[in-house]
Amino acid sequence: MTATKTKTDYIALAHELAPRFAERARQHDADSSFPHENIAELVSSGYTAMTVPAEFGGDNATLAELCEAQQILAGGCASTAFAVNMHVHGLAMIARLGGASAEWACRAVVDGAVISGGFSEPGVGGNWWHPTTRAEEVDGGFKLNGFKGFFTGFPGATHLFLSAATLDDRGLPQPMAFLVPKPEQGVRVVGEWDAAGMRATGSHSLALEDLYIEDKWSVGERGTLPMLFMMGVHWAWCSFASCFVGIARAALDHVVATQKKRIISVIGKPNAHLPGIQFRIAEMAAKVAAARAHLEAAIHAEHDDVDPLAHYIDMSVMKSSVTKLAHEVLTLGMQVQGGSGLSSADPLQRMYRDVVAGLLVPPATDVVQEWAGKQALGVPIFAEPRWVG
Repeated sequence: MTATKTKTDYIALAHELAPRFAERARQHDADSSFPHENIAELVSSGYTAMTVPAEFGGDNATLAELCEAQQILAGGCASTAFAVNMHVHGLAMIARLGGASAEWACRAVVDGAVISGGFSEPGVGGNWWHPTTRAEEVDGGFKLNGFKGFFTGFPGATHLFLSAATLDDRGLPQPMAFLVPKPEQGVRVVGEWDAAGMRATGSHSLALEDLYIEDKWSVGERGTLPMLFMMGVHWAWCSFASCFVGIARAALDHVVATQKKRIISVIGKPNAHLPGIQFRIAEMAAKVAAARAHLEAAIHAEHDDVDPLAHYIDMSVMKSSVTKLAHEVLTLGMQVQGGSGLSSADPLQRMYRDVVAGLLVPPATDVVQEWAGKQALGVPIFAEPRWVG
């Protein structure tokens, strides 16, 4: 007889880990330091392997499980949740591709590998399928040269998931993706992460300088990177949005608990008895509920055998809507908390700075609104090419 592997309850695991992460969050935020101990706990507990398919030794966690667990984790330390999100959703995207690259990536994660993703580049904006990093074909592989920004989780990564483009016979770029063990040469940190929010994510800026990558580390077929993004957006945007819903949920709970205990001497009762406080708490709760509902609808939306572009737009609209609502929740929370909310002693200050990052995750809101408006009106999303003769 063989023992049956017991599936981990990742939501319960997140509840167990989040309070410990919350205790460390203030210091990591103050120091802008990377939470290596949090990542180590996520690896040792099996959290980082949750999206590995069962055939490769994982639990094949559903998107719903991932998103709920990430919300809880973000309530403890948003930077940790955001950093590990690069890993768990990136792994899910790779696993969907299947094939040899998916298998070795998944097995490496089961053995403790941690993935950091780098697709953002200066001057590219959110157009990740048009990388300016160049991949020159050389004997046995490629040499990459370019710059990467917002390489979230870099300090704690064992593997880098990144993009570059080769040039075809016509001189046109062919985007590619690579998942490579973190190299000792060819990657240089040109800017350590020091920002107003998400300060512990280690989102460094990197220079790739003749970075040699063997053929075996390529992911998918050449030129298929745009489709990888479109087909993987279900996991990506839902899990990213979850981090910011988690911040909003934690902020609501924190503000409610504070106002129940805080007493104004002129009334001799907790602030919870003040109508103004009650109105804002009700509005916060309504916005949290709306954000969770939009996210839930997106999680359970059909994403197989659907138009990839339309699905990408729908998921982007959800991401923009949810992050906007989360930001509004924190703004209301600061109004309720008053001046004490500006103090570093109050975790609401950190939550307020962290939640702003959600508004900045590409694609930009105005671009998403343009796409969605054109889609609703039946106007072509992209202009027809014009030939000059």
